[in-house]
Formats: sequence, structure tokens, C-alpha cells
Amino acid sequence: MPAVSEKETFDLVLALGETMLSSGGEIFRTNAIMDCAARRFGLNECHVFTIANGIFLSAVVDGVHHSCQVRHIPLSPIQLDRVEAMNDLSRRIEAGESDPLETQAELARIRSLSGPGPLAQIVASGVGSASFCFLFGGMWRDCGVALCAGFLLYLFLLFCCQPFRVGKVMSNILSSALVTLFCCCAFQLGAAPHLNRMIIGAIFPLAPGVPLAISVRNFMENDYLAGLVRLTDAVLTAGCIAVGVGCVITAWNALTGGVVAL
Repeated sequence: MPAVSEKETFDLVLALGETMLSSGGEIFRTNAIMDCAARRFGLNECHVFTIANGIFLSAVVDGVHHSCQVRHIPLSPIQLDRVEAMNDLSRRIEAGESDPLETQAELARIRSLSGPGPLAQIVASGVGSASFCFLFGGMWRDCGVALCAGFLLYLFLLFCCQPFRVGKVMSNILSSALVTLFCCCAFQLGAAPHLNRMIIGAIFPLAPGVPLAISVRNFMENDYLAGLVRLTDAVLTAGCIAVGVGCVITAWNALTGGVVAL
């Protein structure tokens, strides 16, 4: 079996942390897998500093100099299949069941995981929207409109926003505005009686619940910088949703000459 150089080990440790963090893994899990891999693979004086969107890694490489890399990792949607696979790989590394070459191969496999396809995301969005509409007191007709709005939401995100690389801020504003307009039209046509419950259900797939929960956990662990990054992301997302919904409601009221009955 060919030997792995310290420089390759250094790059492997950084790649492990980058994959975990970019997949939505928590900071302490990212630090844990990097520390574990560095210790098991013999990387000397390895020091890791991780924030929500970046990794700073330094170590002694080839015994002659300190090697340091800074890697910026943009905030991205959570991919739980990758996080689960990385956690399993971390346990195998800790148990000594995976050497550097095997870890490289497994990491390449994990990075190739694409997650659920477009159809599964669209169906999940529709079912989730209808379910939240029901939880907030919607009738079956309200849930039916929310189901269709949820389908429309992810059709727009997947086939309009992603191909044209629309930024997160604008995609949240436009998508929330689109489903709100759809619900207003359905309400005006008499398809369902409760506009507020339809809108709540329709926009719930956009709600930043996980980033908010992670930010609170980071604050509880005294990791204020990472918590602030996640909290800012969650608040900005919530604000974009509010802007999209508010603009459509205001415009609809102005065009129809009266206040929409919520």
C-alpha cells in the first residue's frame, strides 16, 4: 500500500472538516472529526479553529515548517445524509478501522452524495406545507391550497432560482411572494376560507428553524461568533420571507381596493 505524505494527510484533515461544515454539521462535530483524524494519522501539532463559515488549520508538516490553510465555506443548506455519513466515518477513524487511503476514498464517496432528487423535494415541500397548515388550524380546503403552494414553491426554487443562480436573499423574497400571490388568488376565487393559514403553511418550508436552533446551541456552548453568524442568517431569512409576503399583501390590497380578510 503506498504511503501517504504528511502534506496529503494535512489536506485530508482539512477536506474532512470542509465536507462536514459545508454539509451543515455543527462546529463541535467538525472540530471533533478533524482532531480525531489528525491524531490517528500522525499529524503533529495540529490546531483547528472553526467558525460557521470558515476553517483555520495549522500543523507541522514534514518536520520543518508550520503549514496553515484558511478555507472559506459559504453557508449552505443542510444535507443530513452527508452529515450522517461523516459521523460514521469519524467513528471508524477513531476506532482505527480506516487508514488515510480508505478515508480519502470514503470522503470522495460522501462528497458525491446528491441527496433527494427534485421530485422528492417538491413532494416533501407540498406535504410539509399542507401539514403545517393543518397544525395551525386550517380546514381541508386550506390544506389543499397549501399543498399546491408548496409544490409551486419548490418548482420555482429548483427550476427558476437555481438555474439562474439567484442569490439567497432574492430567492427567499421572490418565492415567498409567489406562494403568497397564489394563496391570495385561491382565496379570492373561493377555493379556501382562511388566507392566513394557507400562507403560513405555504411559507413554512422556507422557515430557518434549523439555523436558529444551531445558533442557540452555539451560544449555549459559549461560541458567540458562530452563534452570531447562524443567528444573522436565520434573522435575514425570516426578514426576506416577511418582505415577500408583506409586499404581495400590500399590493393586492391596493389593486383590489380593499383589505384582504385574513
